[in-house]
Amino acid sequence: MLIAGCGYLGRRAAERWQRSGVRVSVITRSASKAGELANAGFEPIIGELAAGDFPALPDVDTVLWAVGFDRTSGQSREAIWIDGLQRLLQQLPSTAKRFLYVSSTGVYGQTTGEFVSESIDPQPTSDSGKCCLKAEQMLQAEFDGQPACSLTVLRMAGLYGPDRLLRRVSDLKASTPLPGNPGSYLNLIHIDDAVTAVIDVVARHDVELLNVVNTGTLTRSEYYSELARLVDAPLPVFDESAPIVRGGNKRVLSVVRESLPMTFRFDDVKVGLRDAVARGRH
Repeated sequence: MLIAGCGYLGRRAAERWQRSGVRVSVITRSASKAGELANAGFEPIIGELAAGDFPALPDVDTVLWAVGFDRTSGQSREAIWIDGLQRLLQQLPSTAKRFLYVSSTGVYGQTTGEFVSESIDPQPTSDSGKCCLKAEQMLQAEFDGQPACSLTVLRMAGLYGPDRLLRRVSDLKASTPLPGNPGSYLNLIHIDDAVTAVIDVVARHDVELLNVVNTGTLTRSEYYSELARLVDAPLPVFDESAPIVRGGNKRVLSVVRESLPMTFRFDDVKVGLRDAVARGRH
């Protein structure tokens, strides 16, 4: 396996693959992180995706692109998510049989609480959603008619889980107003279930597109009220005039997942929140 983007999702996927005996190579732009990854048993490749500055890639069977946007990198989304992706494709080893691209449910631009599934044409309104869709389309054009390597696009809902609640827990305890309409919907996936989707879909060459999302969608008010209860914080306060950077307001479904033997541990977000609080720092 080769992983581009060894962050909250990529690192956990790497660890699960490694435990099953798979050799895992990881692209990182940090020499210090490369040392830490090597100590953990991975094979680091030091390089800058946005500049295409990395050595020849090893022969691998599967490539996972799970690159987030680091605002401190000094690079634009396009430089990393489009140009960097294109450079990686140009160096893709001929041994690769699977390419997994982690996209986002942000490609769905609906704002009035509609249900959306894989059959809905995406109409993103945010910069990140537009960039993800552009990358999806580029990949689909690249792999169309190439039976040697198949593509699966994983449109991830918002990731939550252990050590991903710190900021909001602090806001809740300080009664800091949270941005957005409390009645709008949050589309989420527990990090453990997100990794399960990545691992399980590798063997499914027939799955071209999958929304990775919990079956139960909560409103912002429901989600943050439950989180406040779990951490003994006051009930949430919302600032409806504040813009939401990501999200929108829709209820994302996965019709494709219904046909797959894929089981999530935390389809109930409230159960997932209890697990995240119990295992995380807050």
